Amino acid sequence: MILFDGNTSAIRKEVELAQQVAELKKVGRFLTIGAILFQEDAGSQLYTRLKHEAATRIGIEYRAYPFSMKTDVELIFPQLEKLNEDVAVTGIIVQKPLRSKWMEVTSKTAEEFQIWWSTLVSHMTIEKDVDGLHPDTLEAVRLGTWREEGKVLPATVQAVLEILKQARKTVDLDLESKYIILGKSDILGKPLFYELQNQGKQVEMIGTKELKERADSGRMLFDADVIISATGYPSLITGELISEGAVVIDVGEPRPDADFATISQKAAFITPVPGGVGPMTVICLMENAVKLEIVL
Repeated sequence: MILFDGNTSAIRKEVELAQQVAELKKVGRFLTIGAILFQEDAGSQLYTRLKHEAATRIGIEYRAYPFSMKTDVELIFPQLEKLNEDVAVTGIIVQKPLRSKWMEVTSKTAEEFQIWWSTLVSHMTIEKDVDGLHPDTLEAVRLGTWREEGKVLPATVQAVLEILKQARKTVDLDLESKYIILGKSDILGKPLFYELQNQGKQVEMIGTKELKERADSGRMLFDADVIISATGYPSLITGELISEGAVVIDVGEPRPDADFATISQKAAFITPVPGGVGPMTVICLMENAVKLEIVL
């Protein structure tokens, strides 16, 4: 069983990106990321700190602008507009808080959260969408036109694709291999499904309801050569659900979706939490900033 080391892989990419950023600086091109975050969400605080530290090491300026989840979006728009108009800003990110935390703080519903989130990310200028979260970016990913339109994939999607490249070096994956994605979010599930589908892969996207139906029928996840899980339900994926030699990419946070003790007995390749997808997502965000700067 191969345990993927996301920290080591991220460091290798960091060295390469630092060299590219240094070359851009020589010709007067300096990279800056502006980040909106919400102070009540501990995860957002942590991820912002990790991104700031990585950006600093690479040579990218990372500016963070904290708001309360209770702040009316109309009062956040002026900051987004400043970032949109600032020619020194390469990319903009709105750090997505946990939906459950937002609902707790605001006393609002899941449906209202989706409206709030869509309103915020839609206010970014599409050319500076460094984390690939704008609705127009998602549509371009669905259509398979994101490259030609000068857009970037969501950083977490790019991280998973990078990990899959490394998995293929040790596990026999081909066009006949089947991918199952657990979770249907706009940050990972949907765009990853579209991208893999556009690459000609056999891919299925399911939620926890469909997983339960599979388990109840005895089908489990035995038809999956690769399982990518991002549900936020700790230890949802156990060894009894997967086939021998499967690749398991765990995007659970803050705790793993996969039960490592049982999964590791059967999987050929697995990503840990923490230290797997997380570090790769941070470095892929920095890579996206470099790509946007080159496009611009």
